[in-house]
Amino acid sequence: MEIRLDIPTGKSGDWKIDTFTVDKEHAERFNLGCMLSGNSRYIKEGSYYKLSRKGYTIMSNTSAEISDHAEFIKKAKGVVLVAGLGLGMVIQGLLDRGNCSKIVVVEKSEGVINLVGEHYRKKGIEIVHDDIFSYKPSEHFDYAWFDIWGDICGDNYPQMVKLHRHFRGKITKMMDW
Repeated sequence: MEIRLDIPTGKSGDWKIDTFTVDKEHAERFNLGCMLSGNSRYIKEGSYYKLSRKGYTIMSNTSAEISDHAEFIKKAKGVVLVAGLGLGMVIQGLLDRGNCSKIVVVEKSEGVINLVGEHYRKKGIEIVHDDIFSYKPSEHFDYAWFDIWGDICGDNYPQMVKLHRHFRGKITKMMDW
């Protein structure tokens, strides 16, 4: 799956979007490491976007990261809730597929919204500035994607359980990273 982004670069508060390049050598080194560890992720050489906070990369739009989101993007349809705006990669993937009648994004960080919010609002996406843990939806969602963690690990499990309980009865199919 390929998702092409055309978003503005810039800085807002602690958040920054900029571009970077992966050359052939770095791609091969990354891919070899993944192969040796039994991981199916891979990166192609090319230019990419990254979202960072205080110098720490939160996400990018490399093929490795897109693969983490591909199952949700392929399955989601109807009215969709996305927790975490990021670069808008999931949103762009959903828009490209065209199976969603409505996409609502809940984003906690005003800085992230300032960077890419208007870009996606122009494409008809509803962006809500709120914490997903306190957000109270006024509608039912067919699918939801919770991708609010900079690092995915077992420490996130209690928050995932909390979100699933919070949205029980409001979402038909929930998926998290």
